[in-house]
Amino acid sequence: METRSATETVVEHLLAADGALPEQLWRSEFGSVHLSGERALMWAVFTDGIDSYRRNAGAAAIHRRIEFAETESWLLHTDWDWPFSFVNLCEVFGFDPAGVRYTLLRWRREHDQQTSRRQRFRPVSRQPVRRAA
Repeated sequence: METRSATETVVEHLLAADGALPEQLWRSEFGSVHLSGERALMWAVFTDGIDSYRRNAGAAAIHRRIEFAETESWLLHTDWDWPFSFVNLCEVFGFDPAGVRYTLLRWRREHDQQTSRRQRFRPVSRQPVRRAA
C-alpha cells in the first residue's frame, strides 16, 4: 500500500483547486492583517507558477511552450538568493520542494500519457454532402 506524504496531499489539493484565499492557509497571532499582504503575494506567485506549469504542459503554441519552459526552469532551479524562488516559497509555506516537484512531475507524466492515448473519432460520411444551388 502506497503512503502519501503531506506535501503530495497539499500539492494535489492545489492542482485540483480553482483557488484558495491566503487567509485559509495560515493564521497570525497579530491578526489576519499583519503580514498578509506579503504572504498573499508570495502565495499568488507560488500558485501562479503551479497553474502556469499545468496550463502550459503539452501546449502546441510557441508562446505557451516558452512560458512552460520558463516555469519549469523556475520549478527545478534551486535558488536561495531570490525571495520568490520556488525553494524559498516552499520554505515559507512549509512544503518540501522535492515533494512538490515530484508531485508535479508525476502529474505531467500522467497528463502526457492521457494525452497520447486520446484519439479523435471522426465518423466517415457515407453519403456525399449536397450543396444548395
